[in-house]
Amino acid sequence: MIVLRPGVALPSGLIVLVALVVCAVVAPQAAAAGWLVGFVFWMQILVGSLCLMMIHRLTSGDWGDIIAPVTGRAAAAVPFLILLIIPLFVAIPALYPWAQHPPSVKPDVLSAYLNQPTFILRSLVTLAGWSVLAFVLPRMVGGRGQLWAAIGLVFYAVTISGVSIDWYLSVEAPFTSSSFGASVAISSLVAALSWAAVWMPAAEGDPAIGDVGALLLATVLGLTYIDFMAVLVIWYGDLPREEIWFATRGASPWMALGIIAFILASLFPTVTLIQSRFRNHRQPLRHVGAVTLAGLAVYDAYLVAAPFGVAALGTGLLAVVGIGLVLLSLTAFLPGNFVRPSREAIDAR
Repeated sequence: MIVLRPGVALPSGLIVLVALVVCAVVAPQAAAAGWLVGFVFWMQILVGSLCLMMIHRLTSGDWGDIIAPVTGRAAAAVPFLILLIIPLFVAIPALYPWAQHPPSVKPDVLSAYLNQPTFILRSLVTLAGWSVLAFVLPRMVGGRGQLWAAIGLVFYAVTISGVSIDWYLSVEAPFTSSSFGASVAISSLVAALSWAAVWMPAAEGDPAIGDVGALLLATVLGLTYIDFMAVLVIWYGDLPREEIWFATRGASPWMALGIIAFILASLFPTVTLIQSRFRNHRQPLRHVGAVTLAGLAVYDAYLVAAPFGVAALGTGLLAVVGIGLVLLSLTAFLPGNFVRPSREAIDAR
């Protein structure tokens, strides 16, 4: 298993974030866009891990037990997202056109939904709810744990649809996509499973490794299908409002970025994981997970950084690395009973 010492990760992460603050002085909009890239990338890993925990509570299976040390620790870090979103709130005028240029959105939408107070309220309610689930779920066993997991999945399905539009799509309002919430939800599962594939402390030969690989393959195929159908429907509908979104990303370097994201997060894991020698073995699966995570980071940059120019790619890299190092160091100090249910709790299920 990969080992990263907190004493090294935390100072390194803080140094990277200080560099991002310096960038914010020079290019505040690019720095804000970079922070958004880092925030949504790590949000997917943490919240996707929480979602996997809830799914496992309802379905059981060795796959959930083998990744529990990873998903439990990642889910335990969900409350940190409340702190990480504060810079995003501060940067709303720089990031979201509806905050400065209301004519781009219908007045009734601005007054009832797309405005700063309701944006902040929806985000805080969502993050608070996810944090409660992350805190309570590991402490619940048996039927109570299953009830919390069922309620949590319903809450997740509702909230992820709303905040995905807020955090991602409203960067280029009034572009809309009815399937985008499902895309973000599935990409969160892909991110969490990829993260688990990299970090899970499994011994070679454990049959549950193949289950994790198969789940990762299924979610990658699901994400590919959802995104392909969205593009197909928008192309077939021939609506200028939607086509402008793709036209922005048809220029350099965004088209290349989209191709790279497709290769790393869709084509590569699909081609490799359909082969048992990659799907069922520890080390190859770890490599596939790492490549898929890199592809998802590129995909997030493709989605939200394009309106802010190439400089947002550099700040996005700083945010992804800096936030990641800080989160890894902080979660290392979480108590063990917060990370994984006891053996008695697992047997009770």
